[in-house]
Amino acid sequence: MPAWATTVLGVFLLADLVVVCGALLSLWPALLEVVRAGVAPGTTARWSPFGLGDWALTADTAMLLAVVCSSALGSFVHAATSFATYVGNRRLYASWLWWYLLRAGIGVALALLVYFLLRGGLFTGSSGPAATNPYGFAGIAGLCGLFSKQATDKLREVCDTILSTRTDGDRDRQDKLETPAAHPQ
Repeated sequence: MPAWATTVLGVFLLADLVVVCGALLSLWPALLEVVRAGVAPGTTARWSPFGLGDWALTADTAMLLAVVCSSALGSFVHAATSFATYVGNRRLYASWLWWYLLRAGIGVALALLVYFLLRGGLFTGSSGPAATNPYGFAGIAGLCGLFSKQATDKLREVCDTILSTRTDGDRDRQDKLETPAAHPQ
């Protein structure tokens, strides 16, 4: 990869770090305000990331934003570690550019899916969003971003185990539609 492209990618990664950390640090007090014990359902907290607007966040919205920011932070660590290693060894190739650009999006998407799975499966009988632990979910989201490849592989194993079948339903079905024979003209 040319030196100018390496520099642009490095600056992009550093900007990603500043934006993600800034958003997470400014979000955290608002998040803790709406998830603390005894808060009435529907309570909102004000959040103004980088002075861009003034948002009213519910507990659910604040948790989703924390998951997004934490997973993006984990993805940054993964991408920046790889970037530094390959640049340091002078083995960074242009064909990997999209890998670096998509890394945060992949980590965020995976973390959101894991968050929905955990919230939907583990907290169904709880007393709402205020019963969640933002530190735990932020930590899990960060790990999803950092280890997105391993997390995806593990989720594939779990789904293969849970959703495995003994037969191939389409192939074993007795009442298949027959392909009509060509009609001579």
